[in-house]
Amino acid sequence: MNKLLISILTLMTLFSFNPQNEKEEFNCIDFKFKSYQEQADSMVAFMTQAQNSNSPEKDKLEKKFFCAFPDSFKGMQEIFGFDDVKEEAPLYNYPNGYNVIEYFGKLISIPKDKYYEKFININVNGIWEADNIVDAFGFSDRILNDTENACASLNKRTDNEITSVFRFIFDGPHPINDTNNEIYNQLLPKIEKQNERLGKLLTESYNQIMDEYDGHGQ
Repeated sequence: MNKLLISILTLMTLFSFNPQNEKEEFNCIDFKFKSYQEQADSMVAFMTQAQNSNSPEKDKLEKKFFCAFPDSFKGMQEIFGFDDVKEEAPLYNYPNGYNVIEYFGKLISIPKDKYYEKFININVNGIWEADNIVDAFGFSDRILNDTENACASLNKRTDNEITSVFRFIFDGPHPINDTNNEIYNQLLPKIEKQNERLGKLLTESYNQIMDEYDGHGQ
């Protein structure tokens, strides 16, 4: 009996200290950029290195890329947008900016809660501005491909925040179009299946923006 007890305790100890069973805490690197240009250059560098690397080095580089990425709609404007008063943002030009946004939209190495928190942050209060500031930065594709996790994070937000994200998906100079209708019809059943509240807010947001334009513009 003593030998059996010792064996069990030994196995439990080994299992408890097995690094593979420890959940690593994800904390973003706190970059201090001197300018938006430096931030943009860093994102491009991390992305390029990650694309040419293998795991686990790739995962480390993607983490740096993710942490360097903006965390608000204003931040996205500063990096990817255009202002008639100021000079164009560092990654305004196509395809450079589009490629960076697309890469962010396809990340899978970042913990889901952290990833969707930032993805939602950059879309809250988002409005269409053409070029790279469109289509909620591809968030609708992510909802369609990872509905459960995306909806779980969205459901933590206020109604106003959720509505602003959904509106940004459909916003544009002429939002009443076949593409938006198709996106809405694809999103609604998948979102409703996950969360009734989100499905209702999606419908309200879609109808609201369509009613505002109703084929005649703002």
